[in-house]
Parts: sequence; C-alpha cells; structure tokens
Amino acid sequence: MPENINITQTNNLLPFIRYFDLKGIEWKSAARLNNIPEDIDVQPNWVPTHQVMAFLMAMMRESKKRIGIEVGRLITLEQISPELHQTLSNCDNLGDALHKLIEIMPTLNSHVMVWVENIQGQWFLCHRGAYHPSTIGFDQAEWFRSFALLSMCRMFTGEAWQPQQVWMSSAEHLNARLPATFDNTEFLFEKDYGAIAIDLPSSFVPIDRQTLTTDWLDKVEQLIATYAVLPWFNINWFVKLLGTSSRSLQRQLHMRHTSFRTLRDQARCRSAKTLLTQAQLTPFETAWQCGYNDLSNFNRAFKAWTGQTPAQYRNDYLDSNR
Repeated sequence: MPENINITQTNNLLPFIRYFDLKGIEWKSAARLNNIPEDIDVQPNWVPTHQVMAFLMAMMRESKKRIGIEVGRLITLEQISPELHQTLSNCDNLGDALHKLIEIMPTLNSHVMVWVENIQGQWFLCHRGAYHPSTIGFDQAEWFRSFALLSMCRMFTGEAWQPQQVWMSSAEHLNARLPATFDNTEFLFEKDYGAIAIDLPSSFVPIDRQTLTTDWLDKVEQLIATYAVLPWFNINWFVKLLGTSSRSLQRQLHMRHTSFRTLRDQARCRSAKTLLTQAQLTPFETAWQCGYNDLSNFNRAFKAWTGQTPAQYRNDYLDSNR
C-alpha cells in the first residue's frame, strides 16, 4: 500500500459502478470531475479518500438515491474484497475472523480503523473513518462500511442475522427511512464512532495473543500506530484490547527502554507530519485526524514534539520543495 495517508483502493467503488450501470445512471462525468479513474474494473488503483467521498455525494445528488444504503444492502464481502473473503473463510468462528480482520486491516486501507470493544457488558464491532462527520459524503461512506462489516459477520452468524443495536456517527436527519431489513435493530446516531452489537464470549480478547508471542515490541508499536489517532486513546483503553493490565504493559515497555506515552506521541507526530506535508486539509481537519478535538491542544502538542507550530512545519516543507 502506498505511504500516502487517507487513500482508498478503487476496488471499493466497483459495487457502486455496477449499481449505476444496472440502473442506467450516468457516472463517468462525476468521476472525471472528482479525478476517479473510469477503468477501475480493469486497473485497480489508490485514490485520495476525500475524492471518493465527493464522488459518492455527487452521485447521490444526481441519482436522488441514498446510494450508501442502496448499494450497501446488496453487497457481500466477497464482492468488495475476494482476498479478504477468502482469508476470513478459513476462520472457524466470528471471534477468529475478528482477530484476523484487526490484524490485516491496516494493510487494506489507511483511513478506517476497526476494533472490538465490550461496552457495558455488550460486545461491539467498532469502526471509525479518518474524516469528520461533517465531510461531504461521510454518511454514504459510513453506511457502506457498516454493511460491509455486517456482511462479514453474517459469514458466521447466518444471512438472516440482525444486530440488536447499530451505532452511526452521522446525523439522524440524514438517515430517514431505514431499510425494512432492520426492523428489529435499534439505531443510535451522532456517536463518536460506528459500531455493531455482536455476540462473543465474555472471555474474548480483541487482539489475538498468539500474534504478540514474537517481536512483541514491534507488534505493540504497530497497534499503537493504528489506534493512537483515536481521541480517547489512552493506556486503560489500549490494555483492554491486549487483555492485560496497564501495570504489566508499562513494565514490559520499561524493560525495552520506552513508555506508552512515548510510543503514542511518536505515532501521533508521524501522522501529523504526513498530513501536513501530503494532504490539503484545514488546521482543524488535521488536528481531528490526529486525535485532537481542540485545535489549540493539537498546536501545543505538535510544538512540544517538534519545536514548531503546525503552520511553521508546513511552510518549511513547502519552501523546501519549491
């Protein structure tokens, strides 16, 4: 996968393109306007995620259809990613599949995080994209992502399965007239992340412990790099993923001459530098994608990491590349 942050493989658009073709909806004009390749069925490529979301929003306006829902409810995981479907098909149960999904998700995209969390006694398959809910096309992308994860769960729960509860980050007024197939599902909107209620044993540990038996520090650093941009990311949240205690984790890190805070700040700093040099984002968007809801807090943190403000860092980068 390329190093650029927040990119999407054009394979993810194939179900939409097939839907447009089936319904006789012209899509190539909107694709050209948003720099989406027209030959994605022949030549998969990586494109900035914001272009994909803008394309989907343009098509929603053009077709007057809620395409995230219309396409999402028809797709299967095999249609989106045959390779991922094949990998998960080799798993014995949903828990094993979730372990594998969490392990390989960072290699599949650079802008969506998935994790499993126990919230007040109920397990949830959680997901969060890099973009703020106010971004155009966010609700359509979130619906599609939710349906893709539902499709994965149904590989092990059966096609008729409905979750008891689904969380969405998008606003409720954007999601009127929910699909009839969810008559028995409670939807909650304007949450901090998307989530699907799932049934797992109380003893389930979100991160497969076997993956941490070798190259322990490398694996922990990779996990921290994945989740450090979540605003609520702290050691107490992280150790629940690992099935350990904060004291045990800190002791292990201390033995390796580092700390949780050091690894977290290094991960956030790397993300911030990448966003500041590669993406045309507003200061607020950059801060939000690095795990900061408050711009001033992000500015202070970045200056502590680098000795510069984000604006100074970006200007120096632009000056050096002229």
